[in-house]
Amino acid sequence: MLSLFAAVLLAGHVKAQVNVNVNIGSQPEWGPSGYNHVDYYYLPDINAYYNISTAQYIYLLNNKWHFAKKLPSRYKNYNVYNAYKVVVNREKPYQNNKQDIQNYGKYKGQTGQQMLRDNQDYKNIKNQGNSKSGKSNKKTKEPSEKKTNSRQGQNKSDKAGH
Repeated sequence: MLSLFAAVLLAGHVKAQVNVNVNIGSQPEWGPSGYNHVDYYYLPDINAYYNISTAQYIYLLNNKWHFAKKLPSRYKNYNVYNAYKVVVNREKPYQNNKQDIQNYGKYKGQTGQQMLRDNQDYKNIKNQGNSKSGKSNKKTKEPSEKKTNSRQGQNKSDKAGH
């Protein structure tokens, strides 16, 4: 009986380890590198969010949150590649927007984050996906990059990307 209980307990433990959600491949190439899971990015320069799972921006317009695949024309000069992004892993982060402004407003105007598109691990994942579909993005003699510190396991709280 005790061994049966231990087997059930162990099976439940193994299942929990297998169900870890990694969404590196679904993150946009302009996202900050070093995160194995992201729900949202907070964009402090424009006080908006980007939802990874729906690929939608969430922004304020007339004191209401709007959801769209593209930003409105008032952000035409905003460059998401150069802008600072903060990883936010909680449901509906825009409902606590004042908290995000307070916590992450200091990143407004900052640049210099390494993006996924510039990260060798991300390139390898993308190339593996393309090789399965018959496409190849293989480049000749690409210099290797230093590995960045992994921020794995940070999906329980919000983290500012570096």
